[in-house]
Amino acid sequence: MKRTNNQNQEDFLNNIAEKLGRPRMAGARSPKWNHFPWDHLYQNATQEGLIDEFATNFEQIGGHLKRVKTQGVIQEIKQIIEQYKAKKVLAWQDERLNEFGLDKNIIGSEVIFWDFKQGFESLTNYAKESQIGITFTELGLAETGTIVLFNEGGKGRSVSLLPEVHIAILPGSQIQPRLTQALQKIKETYDEQGKLPSLINFITGPSRTSDIEMVLTIGVHGPKELFVLLVEDL
Repeated sequence: MKRTNNQNQEDFLNNIAEKLGRPRMAGARSPKWNHFPWDHLYQNATQEGLIDEFATNFEQIGGHLKRVKTQGVIQEIKQIIEQYKAKKVLAWQDERLNEFGLDKNIIGSEVIFWDFKQGFESLTNYAKESQIGITFTELGLAETGTIVLFNEGGKGRSVSLLPEVHIAILPGSQIQPRLTQALQKIKETYDEQGKLPSLINFITGPSRTSDIEMVLTIGVHGPKELFVLLVEDL
């Protein structure tokens, strides 16, 4: 019988406790804080104000932001595909993308969805050859222009990492003031679903790398261009 991840985890933790010479600890509770010193920074902020701040900070770090209505999402994607003359496009297998009408053929481009039935190696190789990757963003951070992706199942990390251009769809209602509030939202997700995604990915602008001489290079360890389609009516 194949061992489950939970069984392996229990064995691992029991082994650590044994090496430490004490029994396993249980019943730990998260601390309750009486003061949250940074909350006052955004206590009077409106959602529109957060959206404007996100847009400003996102563009200052080299991102391209387009404000769109729901019915305009596919048209914007088509324009970006035409702009980069993309022949191969990789997208998450996500119902939210399907609701916008994203299908397998857009302006002569081949669109593949991240479906594990096709095999991880095959998908990864396709991602390396793709010009554009399309994802859906769970949260945005106004303070830093950061987007937050939940990676699991049909929402592979390679879609946002390997293609030259990353297009992320972000509902304006999901923009939070800063990391503090984003972590609270992530905890709410855990409380509701009883689990977290396998990876929570924070992305702040296009890929940036500096060498020992502090020479900045764009796109070495990720996409050269990052587009956020900020959907205002979701």
